[in-house]
Amino acid sequence: MSEGYHHGYPRQQPDRVPHTGIGRRSGATLLLVPLLVVAAAAASWVGVDKVVYEPGPVFDTLDSIDGTPVVVLDPELEDHPTEGDLFFTTVRLDGGPGEKVTLLEWGRAALDPALTVHPREEIFPEQVTAEQVREQNTELMEHSQQDAAVVALREAGIEVPEDIVVAQVIADAPADGVLHVDDEILEVEGEPMTDAETVRSRLQEVTAGESASMTLVRDGEEVTLDVPTVRDEESGRTIVGVYLAPRYDMPYDVTISAGNVGGPSAGLMFSLAIYDRITPGALTGGRSVAGTGTISGLGNVGPISGVRQKMYAAEEAGVELFLAPEDNCDEVVEGRPDGLVVVPVATFAEAREHVEAAAGSDDVGALDLPSCQDVVDEDGAPATG
Repeated sequence: MSEGYHHGYPRQQPDRVPHTGIGRRSGATLLLVPLLVVAAAAASWVGVDKVVYEPGPVFDTLDSIDGTPVVVLDPELEDHPTEGDLFFTTVRLDGGPGEKVTLLEWGRAALDPALTVHPREEIFPEQVTAEQVREQNTELMEHSQQDAAVVALREAGIEVPEDIVVAQVIADAPADGVLHVDDEILEVEGEPMTDAETVRSRLQEVTAGESASMTLVRDGEEVTLDVPTVRDEESGRTIVGVYLAPRYDMPYDVTISAGNVGGPSAGLMFSLAIYDRITPGALTGGRSVAGTGTISGLGNVGPISGVRQKMYAAEEAGVELFLAPEDNCDEVVEGRPDGLVVVPVATFAEAREHVEAAAGSDDVGALDLPSCQDVVDEDGAPATG
């Protein structure tokens, strides 16, 4: 028997390539490649119940969107020239009603510091539709624009009268069947009411469980009613179970056009832009300022969602100062881009003060401005994402 053969068949040598011409490692690679292709295809197709927040575009409230000015003033208001930028910032949401986030997109978002991932049920009710979300955001934007105009006019010294009306009566609440939607509240316990906050404050002087005397205007007639109260278990406050809303008597028309952007979070920046236009001088001093936050008719700045993404969008736009709601400071500390100057604000007056300080400075970063880290340290609350 010749060497190299056994029982008439060639003997495989340890270092010799198999008769297929493919080595063991090459064969394993050939098997792995299609598996990876299949896995990648599945990751780009399989959906997960997540919502991804991404930085959206920024828009200058002192400029136009698609050729339409963001702010249009009443011809009877003097329109003062200005300069600089007052950007409102936006967030792009992936995975809303009718959409899906894929495994691939989820993985990408988890690795990008500018993106955040949230369980869908935390963002959208289970049965809500995309159309319902758009309608709600449009309504919130309209209220935000009106409140922004009221705040700006009042800060400029222009009187804007308002009525306090019942916007909604909660079913089975103490006021159900006693107060009606559109009731205008004039007095509580004999004290004239000027806004919704004075109504809430006056009710705290009533012992929960007793009735509060309210004088109203209903269908054009003035009536006085005894309205039952109850103690709210969560807050411990005395309530009657209604939602109140201001009804303004606007002395001037101010129109705001925000394109296809919805929601209430641009309220603060709208109010700053209107104030800048109706008062002499450039509020920003020519600087680039951005921010976010809801605004109430009383000038209070409220928290918003997606502050991390809005900060990254502002940084990308080259903004020198970013205004963030004080109540969002935990997220600001956790997600602020390096180098971006972020100032917390709780009121319109604070926002205006910080913008004016930046306008008069050669270096915004060198200013002794408050920071969200100061707020978090003072509250003793840990930073969370």
